[in-house]
Amino acid sequence: MIRRTTVVALAGALALAFQGFAQAPNASPSKFSREQLVEDFRVARHALEEGHSGIYRYTKKADLDRVFDAAERSLDRPMDAWELYRVLAPAVAAIKCGHTGLGLPKELQNELNTTVPLLPLQVKVLGGTPYVFRDFSSPAGSLAGLEIRSVNGVAAPRIVATMMAATPADGDVVTSRERRISDWRFAGNLVRLLAMRSPYDLELVDPSASKTVKATLAGVDLPKLLEASKARYPQDQRIEDSGDLDFLDDGRIARMTVRGFFGFADAEHKEDLQQFFKESFAAMRAKGTKALILDVRGNGGGEDALGRILLSYLLDAPFKYYDDLILNKVSYDLQKYAEGWEPIPEKLVEKRADGLYHAVGHPNWGIQQPSSPGFGGKVVILINGDSFSTTSEFLSQVHFHHRATFVGEESGGGYYGNTSGVDANVILPNTKLQVQIPLLTYYVAVSGYAAAAHGVIPDHPVRPTIADLLAGKDPAMETALSLARRGTAP
Repeated sequence: MIRRTTVVALAGALALAFQGFAQAPNASPSKFSREQLVEDFRVARHALEEGHSGIYRYTKKADLDRVFDAAERSLDRPMDAWELYRVLAPAVAAIKCGHTGLGLPKELQNELNTTVPLLPLQVKVLGGTPYVFRDFSSPAGSLAGLEIRSVNGVAAPRIVATMMAATPADGDVVTSRERRISDWRFAGNLVRLLAMRSPYDLELVDPSASKTVKATLAGVDLPKLLEASKARYPQDQRIEDSGDLDFLDDGRIARMTVRGFFGFADAEHKEDLQQFFKESFAAMRAKGTKALILDVRGNGGGEDALGRILLSYLLDAPFKYYDDLILNKVSYDLQKYAEGWEPIPEKLVEKRADGLYHAVGHPNWGIQQPSSPGFGGKVVILINGDSFSTTSEFLSQVHFHHRATFVGEESGGGYYGNTSGVDANVILPNTKLQVQIPLLTYYVAVSGYAAAAHGVIPDHPVRPTIADLLAGKDPAMETALSLARRGTAP
């Protein structure tokens, strides 16, 4: 069964592992000749152009060619892997595909994961502005809530712009990029993209008092930061169960959370998500539930079929989920450099007159049937920039069928589909940079949405402030509850 997640997961949990970093601060990075750099660059570019079947979905070929041509011209001197990374990352990100990614060699990643001192702050980027969410520089954590104005003399707008430009995400979705550079990734990107090292000199401001604060912070390695986070903020840790359900107002309102389209909905790993959906909707039927609040914030995707199955409980007539799924080829030049390459299953694809391969064996291909017991009541869905991949397809379908009111922030994936599913991890021959290339392009069976380079835009936009986050408030959920209760009171 095809399963997709963000490029974070495709590359090996970037969210915590900080994929793509270079050597420890005291190491002397190896330099590569211009010829070696150009060879690696051209291998990466050819692999992307050959394999990525949706490469020009959001950026026209002529525009993308200009980006790559300019990047190659900048390879005019010997560079280390860090420097090539900083050249190639914005070019890869210009494809505007959230499943495409770039990382440095594994051994260098491991050094950064264990020894490199990072900024000891967990940062949230909200509306283009970085704020301190958790301060691990001291037991008091007194910097929490402050706005970051600069780090090591680099102004915050430049820091954010550099990170955003080098961060892959679908189309023109800003919310997705902001979330992908937040939390622990912000600290990692300071090292990876801006060449910063400990100690970190910061200028901050208290938004409530307009008071400037200056601080010099010694870096802390990632294992210590993660350990401190678990000890001090257990509420921040990711819940492992993929789904849960509770009822409010004597059963009139159901609240379902789906954290990922994979795994199990119970700690004992006895109830998979498909079973969880069936039992949940049966419970709603038994209780006479009138409104469903569905929370898919932070759901980065998973198994394609599970998105379609969840949709099938909300529709009462047969429906089409995908218009098409396309591969450029089934055999590629890039296989020479691809780690762990697995052949494309012949039963999955059919070559057609257009010369492309269509994934007619996909479980979501063709006309799909509604599931029973279906739910015909009011649906309110909570979304954000981390609602991506399989989740985005599900949201596009729900939006297209007018089956929900959306609350929160713009969802993370493109409305009409993405490129993912079947992937190649290309290892460049000299620097060993890694390029994660999705091969299968999805076209969701929806139409009439003008903002093709965006996700689902919420009917009720609600974005938490740093004060909300620090106080543990959830204004989006409050809005969803208010909407669900309209017309459901006894």
